[in-house]
Amino acid sequence: MNEHLNIDNKDPDIQIPAGSTKRVFKEGKYIFREGEIGELAFVVLLGSVSISRLVGEKDVVIGTVGRGGMFGEMALIDNEKRMGSARASGGIVEVLVIDRDQFNQKLINADPFQRALINILTSHVRKMAEQLSKSNSCVT
Repeated sequence: MNEHLNIDNKDPDIQIPAGSTKRVFKEGKYIFREGEIGELAFVVLLGSVSISRLVGEKDVVIGTVGRGGMFGEMALIDNEKRMGSARASGGIVEVLVIDRDQFNQKLINADPFQRALINILTSHVRKMAEQLSKSNSCVT
């Protein structure tokens, strides 16, 4: 599975909740892959993460997440499979791991309007990503 190590964060600017788990990934290692079931979200503490999607048979980078950015959350919001792959890029990457229970606890405390808006936006992002993949696979 994923190669990772738990390490201590010495950065005073980042507040790590008690009991949180951190993982370290070497450059090029996958954190997760497109199509997997998502049970975790991540916040980048160090380094950067490339997000990619398969277009035809080609892995295309669609974005990069840097320090303080979150990724992997969509699978926790809508219980769908991962819509892209996440890979450590730019050297060693350290991430804070957020499990489904922690994530849901935050959402439960959100205003119902905010929760509905999050669900709508997630649905729109998935639909747009699917349409882009279809149009790009026809072009390439």
